[in-house]
Amino acid sequence: MNFLNRFLSLGRIRRSKRALVADPTPRNYLALAQQYSLAGRSDAAQRACVEGLAAFPANIQLSRYHQRTRRSERETRLAELHRELAEAPRAPLWRELCEILIESDELVRAEEELARWLARDKDSEAYYLLARVHLARFFADRGRDQGRAAWAALEQAIAHLPHDLRPLRAKLDFLTRIGAWKDARDCAARCLAVEPGTLELEGRYRTLSARAEDAPSFERALHEVERSGKLPGEDGGAGARASTGSVQALLRELAGQPDVQAALYVRGSTALVQGPKGATAERTARSVQTILSGSRSAARRLGLGQVFQIQLEGSFGTLSIAPGEQDAGALLCSGPLGRSREEALLGMAGLNAATGGEGVPS
Repeated sequence: MNFLNRFLSLGRIRRSKRALVADPTPRNYLALAQQYSLAGRSDAAQRACVEGLAAFPANIQLSRYHQRTRRSERETRLAELHRELAEAPRAPLWRELCEILIESDELVRAEEELARWLARDKDSEAYYLLARVHLARFFADRGRDQGRAAWAALEQAIAHLPHDLRPLRAKLDFLTRIGAWKDARDCAARCLAVEPGTLELEGRYRTLSARAEDAPSFERALHEVERSGKLPGEDGGAGARASTGSVQALLRELAGQPDVQAALYVRGSTALVQGPKGATAERTARSVQTILSGSRSAARRLGLGQVFQIQLEGSFGTLSIAPGEQDAGALLCSGPLGRSREEALLGMAGLNAATGGEGVPS
């Protein structure tokens, strides 16, 4: 940036700061963040977004701009790492590159980089990172094939890092989260063999031993997770029931609007539906689930990261879906979505409410 542009950008930043002090609104926080970005100061742009979101946590524009600035900074660092690797490839650079991609949920790109790393020098760290990729895929999709692939990758990582507790702990967490208590107990014993006397591991071993009797096998636990779309312990309790009540109230409110044909909350293999009845409700729920699953899978295959919003428009009107990590809100209406309904949908995503037996199978 030349001197004149730098001078002009400083002036715009000062004016944006004064406007924010005079009127601390989401719009002015966003304007300041944008001016920082234009000046090449992505760290300051992110700080402005974080400050704005602390004051206005539900603001969609600030949240999305924060995500965009983080993504831009991440891509800049990835480009630097690729340049350095082309000049002098070495393990710390590969590790940082792959960790950034995994944390960004860009699993296809991470797996491609890991394949290149392993083809070059078979570094043991690459096997552990590859196991993390497979684990992330499983927890996103909850499928048996992904679960088996994660198991195999973990075993390979443990074989290459026999004295490193990280892959063993990753396997322990994996088995615990799917409810394979007996296998998890055996894994906890292996962890204690690597680090004997660790109080936290001894406590987990005792807890898992108490649950190991009549526990499902690894394959049975995987089957149950795939069937339900849920991990043991994700649902239930007063908090979940309260969330369900708030979701149902919001769905009723949305479905009561004249141009709304259907309002849905989808979680796992079931959905709460307001509007259509009977077979129509079931078809609508299945269609939304199919679109949601296909969009998530396509985003992962293409390395696009997490899906935040899906919108289809046609002669039928508008179908909008706001996916969370494990659930989604959806609205089918004959007119445009509108700001208030968009915010309501985004508010549903991530509630992780229990649908119990009240939902329509999807």
